Amino acid sequence: MTIFNKSTKALEWCTWANLSMLAFCLIAMLVDDRMLLGENVWLKPTKFAVSIAVYCVTIALLLQVYPYTDTLKKWLSRIIGWALILEIPLVMVQAGRGVRSHFNAETAFDAMVFGWMGILILINTLVLFYLRFTAFFKKLETTILMQRAIQFGWVGMIVSIVAGQIMIANMGHSVGIPDGGAGMPVTHWSTEGGDWRAVHFLGMHGIQILPLLAYFLGQQHWKNSQLIIWGVGIIYLAFIGWLFIRTQAGIPFLTI
Repeated sequence: MTIFNKSTKALEWCTWANLSMLAFCLIAMLVDDRMLLGENVWLKPTKFAVSIAVYCVTIALLLQVYPYTDTLKKWLSRIIGWALILEIPLVMVQAGRGVRSHFNAETAFDAMVFGWMGILILINTLVLFYLRFTAFFKKLETTILMQRAIQFGWVGMIVSIVAGQIMIANMGHSVGIPDGGAGMPVTHWSTEGGDWRAVHFLGMHGIQILPLLAYFLGQQHWKNSQLIIWGVGIIYLAFIGWLFIRTQAGIPFLTI
């Protein structure tokens, strides 16, 4: 199975665009030592470029098992692909300026950039709701095992979206403390208070992890594969639900 086809060309372009931006950001981190909220100014666009590239590959693979016409798949690919192609340069522009890309309305320009990112993410989110609806109410062109894994992944994504909306409403990602304090390496999730980015990240990436598990179980012909997917799916959702409650209470991700 190839990752991209004629119906998902826009997602392929988006993937390559973000990998190119990733290369630029990695080089920029080597020559630019400016810091913002405790991390290099180019680290955030680096993480976004990786996340968006992985996301585009995921959607391209998922569309192959959705019972849509090639024309509909092409339009969904274009909407998602172009929305995300336009988002990462906005993050990079703000990184170049040495200011926050998100939750920043300090100047009219900053507010405009954050507003445009919000519009692009809203467009992407609306398409995702359509994909979720299909996964629960129509038979996908794949095994029941894979469809169940996809369904669990989409539920996790809903939690991720809720966490994202909370961050937008609060104009920040930390709970109980200001943004920018001590954090974990790379992710920089707060080690002093709650951090909605952890919930957002873990809820977003179940749509990759669970289908990969289903694929592995199918390839190995494991007995009780359905039971395993149900068990892992429930544990996954319970974990991010538990993390959601802890974050809301201002408890750091790593605190036991």
